[in-house]
Amino acid sequence: MVIQTDDLLTLHEAAAIVGCHYQTLYRRVRAGELKALMAGGTYRIQRSDLDSWLSDRDARHGAVPQRNTRSWPKLVTNLLDMLLAGDAQAARQQTERLLAGGATMAYLCDHLYGPALYQVGALWFDDQLTIGVEHRASRIVEGLLAYSTTRTSKSGPRIGVVIVAAPLGDRHSLAAQMVAAGLHAEGFRVHYLGADLPAAEIVQMAEREQADLVALSCCVVGREGLSGALAALNAAGFSTLVGGHGISESEALMLGATCYGASIEEAQVRARELVRSSAN
Repeated sequence: MVIQTDDLLTLHEAAAIVGCHYQTLYRRVRAGELKALMAGGTYRIQRSDLDSWLSDRDARHGAVPQRNTRSWPKLVTNLLDMLLAGDAQAARQQTERLLAGGATMAYLCDHLYGPALYQVGALWFDDQLTIGVEHRASRIVEGLLAYSTTRTSKSGPRIGVVIVAAPLGDRHSLAAQMVAAGLHAEGFRVHYLGADLPAAEIVQMAEREQADLVALSCCVVGREGLSGALAALNAAGFSTLVGGHGISESEALMLGATCYGASIEEAQVRARELVRSSAN
């Protein structure tokens, strides 16, 4: 069979179709979950193989039906308008419709809540919003996360126990809350500690709850709190998952993280793999 070059996608092109980070697809290829060809020293994916992989994934995890007919950028714009207007009821109704249509917690966090909050933060940084409007928007999203968590909880035994926090110096609680919500939806028993946690407190809770994994969110430039937490957790023998807009994979691993998640979806995958491999 002759493969048309027009049917071959780069990892970046395929990631744009899926709506994820290209490193997520790279790991799927390396794990043998997604077929790929090597062309010119880089991976290329046939569109038919990508479509098959998406169909299989949707069947397993309940991803959004008719993905390509739904405009997530438009949904983000709609949610942003609701947040700026303080319309919590409309925002919840939007979430209800998406959940009823099959949206997963990871997809909501990665493609709706996260992007909308990023735009809120950018507007505040440019002095186009008051701190009161920014805080009100954050509280609305907290409510959406709490509601979505009750709707996406898996029944049955938990995969493992996870502690989720943002380390000392990082006050971005919503990012950590999204990680907690995503891991809960994946089937973990989650203990969410919030933001700006000293390393000793994180270690103490991990020991108290006999955690299988500690997930740390990073949304700031400073590294003192994160590096201190990783050092303390490594010394206590705990596996760690680090992610967030404030840090890259290479830096997270250099600081001592066991693994890295570039998105909520990837954090789910990495956490599941890590806990299951340690149990074998």
